[in-house]
Amino acid sequence: MFADVYVSSPVEGVFTYRIPESLKILPGMRVLVNFGRRTATAFTINVHDNAPADVVIKDILSAIDPGPIFDGKLVELARFVSSNYLSSPGEALAMALPSGLKPSGRRKTEIDFNGPASITLSEEQGKIFNVILDLYAGGSLYHLLFGITGSGKTEIYIEICRHFTRAGKSVIFMVPEISLSSQIFQRLSAVFGNELIVYHSGLPASQRLHGWMQFYAGEKKIAVGTRSSVFLQCPGLGAIIIDEEHDGSYKENSTPRYNARRIAFYRTKTENSLLLLGSATPSVETLYASERGSLKLHRLEKRFGNAALPEIEIVKISSMKSPVSSLLKLYTKKAVDSGHQAIYLLNRRGFAPFVICNSCSHVIVCPDCAISLNYHRDGFMLCHYCGYRKPLPQKCGKCGSEELDKVGSGTQRVEELMEKNYSDFRIFRLDRDSARKKGTAADMIGKMKRGEVDILLGTQMVAKGFDFPGVTVVGILLADIGLNIPDFRASERIFSLLVQVAGRCGRGEHRGKVVLQTLNDELDFYRFVKNHDYYGFYQWELMNRKALSYPPYSRIIRLLVRGFDEKVVADSIKILKGELECNIARAGSIISIMGPSAAPFARIGKNFRHHMLLKSVDGEAMKSAVSESRKVLAGKRVYLEIDVDPQDML
Repeated sequence: MFADVYVSSPVEGVFTYRIPESLKILPGMRVLVNFGRRTATAFTINVHDNAPADVVIKDILSAIDPGPIFDGKLVELARFVSSNYLSSPGEALAMALPSGLKPSGRRKTEIDFNGPASITLSEEQGKIFNVILDLYAGGSLYHLLFGITGSGKTEIYIEICRHFTRAGKSVIFMVPEISLSSQIFQRLSAVFGNELIVYHSGLPASQRLHGWMQFYAGEKKIAVGTRSSVFLQCPGLGAIIIDEEHDGSYKENSTPRYNARRIAFYRTKTENSLLLLGSATPSVETLYASERGSLKLHRLEKRFGNAALPEIEIVKISSMKSPVSSLLKLYTKKAVDSGHQAIYLLNRRGFAPFVICNSCSHVIVCPDCAISLNYHRDGFMLCHYCGYRKPLPQKCGKCGSEELDKVGSGTQRVEELMEKNYSDFRIFRLDRDSARKKGTAADMIGKMKRGEVDILLGTQMVAKGFDFPGVTVVGILLADIGLNIPDFRASERIFSLLVQVAGRCGRGEHRGKVVLQTLNDELDFYRFVKNHDYYGFYQWELMNRKALSYPPYSRIIRLLVRGFDEKVVADSIKILKGELECNIARAGSIISIMGPSAAPFARIGKNFRHHMLLKSVDGEAMKSAVSESRKVLAGKRVYLEIDVDPQDML
């Protein structure tokens, strides 16, 4: 007997291996094979007795799984991912499936599951819930729930879950952040008990495999997870819910660079399920698609419990030397003295963004990247891109001066300053650094709900969907961060972040106050934020995108060539561009090419990086041109990153 397999490598095609008599191999199992000079994971897609002619057949080394863990539906999904994101099917299957070798159900629960067991929808919520189900019954599969912050989108999600699980169907409930999955899991578990699994990269591989198997067998009906949960298989898929659908976290940053939203659209179509996207700030492309009829749009325009939207005040600051303005200090003290809470957002990790020599203006940079090292409170400097770490030097490496200055403010530095200014307040910091400690997010959620935190300080993690009724003040310490980077989505990304974090306050009986601190208070951009005017911003952004033919008026592909030799990288991407131009002309396609040039982050992890952008209304023509042209880089000692519909241009 023989097995046809896909191999978890960037190689096209199916490979055939002999099944030893000692092994029982079935389609849908992972196996280990000798591939070239290495041992590789492979995915069995077919078993047969047709011996390939005129080739040497190797034996399968061993079986990873005792039985099938996927079926033909996942294979077809992997082929779709491979075709759309220009990877191999084996790479797509490796991305989709958990890597655990043996399932383990052991889990230390760190979430308090006590809560209300029933949900009561408001009149507005109930009407939208019924309309969604009626339209779905009539064949409308794709829906967008556009609800202002605090309008109660989660309650509708829960009722959607209840509807489909009662019908014996399964639901995938997606959230953008691991930290947010804890809170959603807590709310759903109060209603559905043991019907749930949680699935994300923060779990041990064996635990992910255990959850995968439970959902695959239909033992658990609801899966709460981050982007990789879009691949979870089940006997009957009823719905996929994508909360905070605008979030860039749904885009994968390694091959295949898939977008979970696009995968969800495909699964909804092929499995006749319901897709419900939800956001207070839908992505420009999603709202544009809804206006063109590709999705059914539903609006929630009232906050749950008739709470008012927070008042936003814009404060101009001269620098970040004093990161908390007098107005924000006043509002915070009033709130905490009244038994309420505050959230401070600073979208910057670490103690100080960079260290500079006051004598020669030399900035200490990562030796492997073209990026300044970030100083942390533990006395070490860290590169947030490659992970390089070194102690803070005593002298400047360029001129020998001891006049080194830490410039700017990161979350750690602001935390230190706040501890001095607010000595009686209880402060909790949540960012990528603190969240590495297991249980940090769950600990924060519990303390916020019990009123054991006065000020929650963090990066964009604190803006994503948390529901804390005690928060009445939000401080945005420097709103300008991220606005001026070379990325056409920068304004949309920052607008969503500001509106989302503003929406964390005033969800209870007391109206919230938001203090937005900026170096430039005259930007039109802030007028839309102050007025909670998403549609105004959306029309403004569409006008800018149309003038430059950016999505949604086109599709784009980013090609990035990286390698250790900068000249080889620069020459290689020029060769690639020449090949692209020939293939585009031969096909008669209308595709514009921007670049090549050095990427904004020109060197990361010892790799020099050059990129270019392809733009066209014909996405398939672009993918065809790239697929034909990439072969020209074979043997060039460089690596080509292909990013279809990129979310990040850095």
